[in-house]
Amino acid sequence: MGRKIYLIFFIIFFIRNFAFSDVLVSDYAGEVWVRKSPLGTWEELKDKNIKLEDGFAIKTGKGKVKLAIDKSSVWLKENTAFEIESASKFLNAFGLVYGKIKASIKGISPRSRFSIKTITAVCGIRGTDIMMESDVDGKMSVDVLFGEVEFTYLIPPKEGERNFIIPQGVSLKIDDVEKPYNISLITQEKEIEILSNWDPNVKEEERMESLIEKEKDKISLKKFIAYSNNMGMEINNFVYKEKEADFEAGRTLKDINGNTVRIDQRLIRNDLNTIQLFNIIKRKDYKSYDYLTDYSKNVSGFKYNGGSLKDRVDIFAITFNFNKEVPKNIGEWQSFFDRKDVHPEWATFVSANLIDLNNVFFIGEAYKYIENRGELINNTEVVGVTQNTNERDNDVILAGKISKNYLNDIVMYNFSEKNTNNPTGELVRKSDPNVDISGSFWGLKVSKDEISDKDLFYQLNRTKYLKGANETQEEYFYLCQENYLISNDGSIRKKNDIFSSGKSVSDIIKENAIQSVNYIKKNENGPSNEDYIGAYNTDIIFIGDVPFSIFENTSRGVDRWKD
Repeated sequence: MGRKIYLIFFIIFFIRNFAFSDVLVSDYAGEVWVRKSPLGTWEELKDKNIKLEDGFAIKTGKGKVKLAIDKSSVWLKENTAFEIESASKFLNAFGLVYGKIKASIKGISPRSRFSIKTITAVCGIRGTDIMMESDVDGKMSVDVLFGEVEFTYLIPPKEGERNFIIPQGVSLKIDDVEKPYNISLITQEKEIEILSNWDPNVKEEERMESLIEKEKDKISLKKFIAYSNNMGMEINNFVYKEKEADFEAGRTLKDINGNTVRIDQRLIRNDLNTIQLFNIIKRKDYKSYDYLTDYSKNVSGFKYNGGSLKDRVDIFAITFNFNKEVPKNIGEWQSFFDRKDVHPEWATFVSANLIDLNNVFFIGEAYKYIENRGELINNTEVVGVTQNTNERDNDVILAGKISKNYLNDIVMYNFSEKNTNNPTGELVRKSDPNVDISGSFWGLKVSKDEISDKDLFYQLNRTKYLKGANETQEEYFYLCQENYLISNDGSIRKKNDIFSSGKSVSDIIKENAIQSVNYIKKNENGPSNEDYIGAYNTDIIFIGDVPFSIFENTSRGVDRWKD
């Protein structure tokens, strides 16, 4: 896809309110690890009162954790992974990857949101005590002791509503994401479990002591349930409630090859000047294929040689670093982007296949701001090689098969050519040129051909690159990309489906996605069907569920750098 498409997707999800709340590890016991970014490594937790920033994650083995979020608390049981997506005054968004938690929510204003996302749904919490459990296959349960939970499927279920309220005293359970949920009154066993003391360092014999103090709460709960039953409330008939507008993104859909795909998008503020849109694309089963569609079948360069895979994960990271601190308040964005002294210092667009963490196949582009031109450029200067006049703005691509430990260097623009005077195409860390980013390389665009259709939304690109821009060694390779606009059921969209649909932009975004499959192929008098660095591809799904008006509200300032 072109740079404008990437930038549009970035801006759509770019807007959040950054009036931060503090997420602190108030207590822990046993095995606990912390990860500071989605591409970072897990580090053993050695002290409490550690602040967890947006993008951090914490997980337990044989251990337990208590998190303090302003006046609220979240407890993690053993074998649980929990992610901090956004902690702010008006939006606290977290992710339960797997395991079991209890949340006690207090001091949240009516305008604020406190939500916990699983792989299946988003739970907006409005009350005090709930318990949640989830696993990576989509199974989950929600037990609401007090208050209520607004439950929203990430993809509409085959039966029933997508949005509904789980009232207090009720349990919801999903054993199979393809089947309807089950609901019931909360059991006494779960009631006792929620009311017990979950603090990590409390002795087991002391965990039930708090139940005596909460006896009045239990009586109130029973009265509420009795009242609801007397009023003839049918628990199976939940009240449908339209989801309040927010900027969370997640969807489950089918791709062109019929795989079930779960997409999760997170906006991460790496530091005051850097923003990252992190997309995770998960497939439990990845079917083997020779050619993805009939449109690429007869075109050399698009043969897939990787076979079927289990538990496949791809990522796509869009990262922008600015010369000024990005305002925390959404109301300041328009004027901020419109300022002439504001510009991005650099940007990267990186897709990666994480099926083998010791051999992460990645493809990326990097852009550097050139002061005397007043724009972001992608040429040899992004890897520290002086540009020849004949190479003006010929694009540079980054690719390779590397250890996951080096992937963050690519994403965060910490790389350069190993030998800038006589480039070979090899990359080293910019911060430490003595460290090779083993397995990575770069190339300069030589030529490109494109195939598209007048009726269908698809595009095939085959771009030839010269490794290291070194005409002496003359080593060429090809980036072959196939891009499709697809519906949620995986069918390729016709242009009339969009332009003649009469639907709003928001509806079009929710009902469609872009699938982009990328290969690095050998040069054999043109693109070969043989792979240049192993039988890999990146298979990315882009979604745009946030209202497009957000982009429109910031486009005037951003327009200065769009090319």
